Parts: sequence; C-alpha cells; structure tokens
Amino acid sequence: MKVLLSFLLLISGISLCGQITGTVYADENGKKNPLPGASVFWEGTETGTTTNANGYYTLSPSTESKTLVVSFVGYKTQKRIIISHRGKIDFTLATAGTQLKEAEVLGEREATAVDLKSAGLTFNIDDKELRKAACCNLSESFETNATIDVSFADAVTGQKQIEMLGLAGKYALIQRENIPYARGLNASSGLTFVPGPFVESLQLTKGLSSVINGYESITGQINIELQKPETAPRLLVNAFGNAGGRMELNGITRFHVSERTSGAILAHASTTPFAQDRNEDGFADMPTGSQLNLTNRYHWKIKNSGWEGQVGFNVVRSKTKGGTLSYLEGNAHDSGVPDTNRWGFDSEQNRLEVFGKNGYVFKDKPFRSLGIIYSLSTQQRKSEIISHQARGRNLSSRFNAAYLNTIFQDIIGDTRHTYRTGLSFQVDEVSEAYRPTHPVIAYEDVYALDRLEAVPGAYFEYSFEPTPKLTLVSGIRADYNSYFKETYVTPRLNLRYMPAPLTTLRIGGGRGQRTPLVVNENLSVFASNRNMNFGGVAALAPEIGWNAGASVSQSIEIGERLLVFNVDAFYTWFETKMVTDLDFDPQQAVFLLNRGSRSFSLLSQVDYEPLENLKVRVAYKYLDAQEQFLDGLAQSYLIPEHRAFANLAYSTAKQWKFDLTVNWFGQKRLPDTGRNPSAFRRPDYSPAFFTLNAQINKTFKNGLEVFAGCDNLLNFRQEDPILSADNPQGRYFDTNFTWGPVFGRNIYAGLYYTLREN
Repeated sequence: MKVLLSFLLLISGISLCGQITGTVYADENGKKNPLPGASVFWEGTETGTTTNANGYYTLSPSTESKTLVVSFVGYKTQKRIIISHRGKIDFTLATAGTQLKEAEVLGEREATAVDLKSAGLTFNIDDKELRKAACCNLSESFETNATIDVSFADAVTGQKQIEMLGLAGKYALIQRENIPYARGLNASSGLTFVPGPFVESLQLTKGLSSVINGYESITGQINIELQKPETAPRLLVNAFGNAGGRMELNGITRFHVSERTSGAILAHASTTPFAQDRNEDGFADMPTGSQLNLTNRYHWKIKNSGWEGQVGFNVVRSKTKGGTLSYLEGNAHDSGVPDTNRWGFDSEQNRLEVFGKNGYVFKDKPFRSLGIIYSLSTQQRKSEIISHQARGRNLSSRFNAAYLNTIFQDIIGDTRHTYRTGLSFQVDEVSEAYRPTHPVIAYEDVYALDRLEAVPGAYFEYSFEPTPKLTLVSGIRADYNSYFKETYVTPRLNLRYMPAPLTTLRIGGGRGQRTPLVVNENLSVFASNRNMNFGGVAALAPEIGWNAGASVSQSIEIGERLLVFNVDAFYTWFETKMVTDLDFDPQQAVFLLNRGSRSFSLLSQVDYEPLENLKVRVAYKYLDAQEQFLDGLAQSYLIPEHRAFANLAYSTAKQWKFDLTVNWFGQKRLPDTGRNPSAFRRPDYSPAFFTLNAQINKTFKNGLEVFAGCDNLLNFRQEDPILSADNPQGRYFDTNFTWGPVFGRNIYAGLYYTLREN
C-alpha cells in the first residue's frame, strides 16, 4: 500500500487552467515598467479588478463577454478578444495617442479549473462540467468530480447526500451566491432543491473557507451561482426522463424591467409517478414523489451612483413516498384480510425564502466597497412512517431563519495589503419532534426540541500579496450564541506560495462549528424498527471541529499541452460531534454527542489532454474516517477507505461530446449485526465494486442540444439493501445497509433549448 500511495502522490493533479492572469506594463520610452492600479475588466460588464503593486492581475472568466479591457489614466485603452483561458496574458499600454491593435488568443475555457490566485484550494466549476452527467439536481451533479462523493440513496427515504473529506455534506458550508443555503433543516435536502439547469457555476473550496462567510464551514465550502438576470439566456428549456420513471421540466427566462433593471424567472417541475421493484424484495427501489420549484429574481443599478443590487424569492414544495409496492400502489386487500407487509414512508417539505444583496463601490477608489447581504426563510418538513400494525413514527421539523452580513473592503497603503471586515447576524428558530405511534415502541423517549438561536458576530480578514507568487489570508471572527450563552472565537489561515511558475504550494487550517438537528439528520435511521435512544443528546451542544490541510500542484509542459498533477491532504478532528451508534445494540439507535471523532483524507489526481479534444482525469482517494462510538473509536459507516476514479471526455468539431466515468469503491463498513440471530446478520463490510456511467451530447446551431446516457451501465445492483424486508413489522427490520446502487442500470435522455438573442 505504501508503494501505491507513493506512486499516486507522484502522478496526481488538478487542472490549473481557467483564470485569466498576467501583468500590465507601461511603455515608457521603449522600456516596460509594471503598471499598478490599472483597471482590468470584461467589456460591457461590472466584472473587473485592478493590478497590484507589481502590475499583476487575476480575473475570473466571464460568461457574458469575451473582450478584456485594460485602461489607465494617461494611457491608451487596450482591448483583447479572449478565446483561451490558458496561460498568462500580458498587456503593454502606450501613452495616449498611440494606436494598438486588438489581439485574439485561441483555445477554450476549462469546465473545471483551480483558482490560481486563491490562497485556499478552490475549484471553479461551470455548467459544462455539470452537463457531463444526468444533472437532475445538484446532489446528483458531482459524478465527474473526485473531490465530492455522493452517497447511494436508500430505497425508502430517497436521501442522497454528498460527502467531503470523509464527512457528510452538512460539515461543508453550502451557500447560494454567498448566502447560507443548505443548513439547518435544509442541510439534508438543500442540494436536491437546486435543479442543475438553474446553476451557472460553482466554487468549491476544500478545507476551511473565509471567516466572512461565517463559522459553520469545517470541511469546505460550496458556493452556488445561479443564472443571473443580466447574463442568463433569453430562454432556456430543459426536459429529462429516465427508466426509473423520473420526468423533469425546467425553464429559464430573463427580461428587462427598465434600462437599469432586469429580471429572471427559473421554474422547475419533476415527478416520479410510479414505483418499480427490480430486486423483488417487495419495496420500491426508488421513492415516488414530486417537486415544484420557482425562483424570481431582479438585478438593478442606480446610474452614476456606485450602487447596485439584487432581490428575489424562492419557493419549493416537495413530496416523497417510499415503502412497499402494496402501500405505494394503494392496493390494500378489500377482502378484510390485512396486508401484514404493508409499510410506507411519507414526507412533505415546503420552503419559502426572500433574499437580496446591495453593493456600493466608492468613486475613484475601486478597491473600496461596501456590501450588504440578507435573507429570510421558513421551511417545514412532516414525515410519517406507516405500517399495518401501526408500528409507526411521526417526525416533524420547522426551521425559520434570518441572516444579515455587512462587508467593508479596503486597502492598507497599497493593494498588497487588503482587508475585509464587518458585522453579521444569524437567527434560527428551530422546532423538531419525534413521536412513536404504537404501544410496541411507546416506551421510547419522545424527543422534542424548540430553540431560538440568535448569533451576532464580527470578523476581520487580512490579505497580503507582496508578489504574484505569495498570498496570505488570515482571519478571525467572534460570535455570541444566545442559546448556548457562549462566545466562540473562529481563527482561520490560508497560505499560497509558488516557488516556480508551474508549482503551487498551499497550507491552511482553523476552526468551525455548527448546531446539529438530531431528527432531521437521521431520517433513514428512524425508518428502521430500531428503538431510539436519545440519552446521549439530552443536553444539546454545538459540534466543534478543526481542520488542517496542505496541497502540492505541479504542471508539466508537454508540447503545447499541460499535464497537471496534484496531491492534497486534510485532517479533521472534533472537540464535539454528534454520532449515531448502530453497533452497540442492533435493536437500538443511540444518539451521542462526544469527543474524539476524526477524519483523514488524501486525494491524488491527474488531468491531461493526450490527444486534441480528449481530456482524461484520473484520481485516487484514501479516506480514514473514524467516529467515537460507545465501544470506542471505529471506522465510520458506509465510507470507503479506498476509491478510484477516471473520467474521459471527448468532443468533435461537429459538436458531438462523449463522456465516460468509471468509479471504483472499496469496502465499506456496515453496522454490526453480530448480536442478531444468524438469519438476520450481515457481513461487517460490503464488497468492493465498479460503476460505469456514459453520456453522448449533440449540439445544433439553432440552440438545441440533445443528450442520452446511462448511469450504472454495467447494471451492478445491491440485491438486499433492507434487512428483514419480508417482515417490516418485525424487530429486525432495518434500512441502514444501502452501500451500492439499488435500481441498477438507468437509461436517460433529454434536451436543452437555448435562445440567447436580446
């Protein structure tokens, strides 16, 4: 194993493409001198930056303009049409009156790229990457990304969540346009409420993120950028269907309200109207249900004032049903003979959010700005487990939240020293409850928690960039929690250094915390017939974790192409963590808040284009995720210690695209069933297995794109995901053993139609 790890450390990496970088010079009597303070921006947009003391700039790609403009008072403005986002692009400005020609750089932007300027390990992912998979919603959009793991949905609740650094997605800060989104009640379902076509791009940060975004990030951050009123297509229509019965329709349109105000409507409807049981265990392989999702947003500017902003709302209604076919199809015996195997899971969620941003850039001082971000949301979930003998459970949750963040940005002396500071305020009103509905389990504790958590906070973040080779970002924030009546201090630090032009080193670390929701985060556990033991969480406490990480990236020029390899390692350890112990007693689920849980993640990846238009990505991941159970430290459930990944993407000049993704999952630890009778025992570990996904896309000149593909092309299937499926009323019935695909091969097809004309 040591030899394998050493080999992978040497041949692994990530793409460094995707950012526009370079230096702006002034031509002074034939001598080139770096020009600090020059403006670099995309023509016709508000997206831009200024050069630092050494004339260096970094700018993210733009989806609305290909013309890069560089200007400085007293010098001739220069424009370049940028088709390639590879390498450095330098500018030399002549004094006013000298004519310079436009230049064109050939190439294309990478679908996934690392942010070269960021002190943290941050990936920019655009909609081209998301379209490589059957992107129904964001929880299903990371199949071609080795950083994020996607858990296999259990057949009963349909919960499909992401994992990062060997830990559940709830330990990552998931934002929508820098507004906290998938948190609280929305932590387990938030990504399923983001339809893939709604997404313009993602920024994914491994390790701790900026203190500006709050204290809740422990393993990383995902920031979701939706289609915007000023840049979205005039019209986009997406339709999708698969062999599992899922049908989906998405629509996006933008419109002008006035000269300086534009709007957009993003609408989604999906349904899975019927159930299927391919493994013939009596339970539907996937739950049925529906979702309606509507976002309406507006962008505005005030002429010659420096003010601009946006405001909008989002509403979601979601229903899910799982269980036996007899329950889902409603064919109970009318003869008076009861169906003893009738069992069902019903869940309904409703969410409403209003959000907005205001920003002000000071005139003649583009490095100084003020931002105000806010949101108000309310969300309810009602879930019920229904069975013939009424051995059921009621679970209900309510989550109301208010968020405000003010951000002031300025420099100290010059652009080598910048800082951001501000005040934030987060209010959460939470109610969650669990109640058994049958005397067989009525002796269980009834869990109910109502809390009001108000958290005012303040932060300061300092950035130091003396040269383009070095970036240091250090931040600290303090927050007072009214529910726990404590003040928490959150320090964070990230450092980037480039000892050579094609070598990048990064280190970082710090602290994060979050408040868990016992019921909401364990729905699949409640779907079993285990007795619930809440003794370990009688006194709720925050989960507090620390994270430290490092990465090394190296690029090698091979002809006109780059082979890029990277290795990154992160270690996360917890002062306090909520653990669900399913080992102590196979007939119990024990909820704990304890110390000692930890996770180590090592990712090694290679990106290369061996042939023109053929891109290859290969990765290996080692995860050592350990949790502190009642009997001591042990490997986390359903987290593979070893995982390998390969993605091949090929495109042609005639707009055909072919994508193939291979995933290999190592063994996963399962809950201990050694105390059960032999007929109701499971192995300690799942077998290792492969999955293969493939997709073909064809784009036409009239804005039409069609695609077809297959998830799990090899038709690998876990045949027995439910323990004691033939007797859901019995004490051994358990749904917590889903380690692989349940449905098997899933063929799909769909289309996009895009109209971009004004």
